[in-house]
Amino acid sequence: MKQTQFISIRQAHWQKLEAFFNGEASAEKLDLPALLRAVTHDLAVAKSRGYSPAIIDRLNTLITSAQAHMYRPKQRIGYQLIRFLRLGFPLSVQNLKQACVINHILFYGFALLAAGLVAYQPQMIYSFVDNAQLRTMEHMYNPDANWRQIERASSGDFQMFGFYIFNNIKIAFQTFAGGLLLGVGALFYLLFNGFYFGALSAHMVNIGYQSTFFSFVITHGAFELTAIVLSAAAGTHIGYSLLNPGRLSRHIAVKQAALRAFPVLLGAFVFLVIAAFIEAFWSSSQALPQGVKYAVGTLCWIGVAIYFCRGLKYATR
Repeated sequence: MKQTQFISIRQAHWQKLEAFFNGEASAEKLDLPALLRAVTHDLAVAKSRGYSPAIIDRLNTLITSAQAHMYRPKQRIGYQLIRFLRLGFPLSVQNLKQACVINHILFYGFALLAAGLVAYQPQMIYSFVDNAQLRTMEHMYNPDANWRQIERASSGDFQMFGFYIFNNIKIAFQTFAGGLLLGVGALFYLLFNGFYFGALSAHMVNIGYQSTFFSFVITHGAFELTAIVLSAAAGTHIGYSLLNPGRLSRHIAVKQAALRAFPVLLGAFVFLVIAAFIEAFWSSSQALPQGVKYAVGTLCWIGVAIYFCRGLKYATR
């Protein structure tokens, strides 16, 4: 389809949004979420077909304005957060679909590579993980450790909740901020964490601690690992715009990339808070049977996958 035909067919939707933002139409007459999904799809089509920067800039402006209107603090922040998590976050991930897919492949690909190396040559773990840190991890997941006979006090759970939030967000921010170094920093942190997780997982299997290790990480890992990968995707998306601004100026390309990446980063931070809560109050519990942890963890992974598939459904409407 030629650009003129595309504009002729689709610009009625754009004009509705423009009339709304110019004060010429009321919100009651518009289905703003549906229009946002339609214009987001139009932007993806325009980019894939190489239409003019003016069209792409026009659509980007409409999407940014619509998102700002939908998520503005006109209602209680709790309502806005729920609305963002229900629609804005999965839709923003779909807007960065290519970066998210590539970063997932890299993270889990390097994790599998590290796991294979350590499984084949167990002594290689000492090349990847500091010996003192490894001893600490072994003590933590030792199924026969004496401390496992005592359930941690609730005050200790809250302390660990704060620790996990700080640690998780620090990792995610490092990964995202690394994207400003032309994407190299984001890839470094992403691959490092993937390699570390894979190597450590294989080591726990080698020494027979797999039951305590995987039952601990399976539930919160659905949110934590996904958030780390999404943070990297947001960072590399900005880094790529620095390297390849296309027909836009570098300043405008980076600005637009940042506007698309920020909702992904915000959603990732929410996922990290959820992961920290689960890790502190659920994963570390000695009273819960491992079978229950595996069942709930599996449901969490399936739920996260379905959640982001909803974003694909919204984007293609």
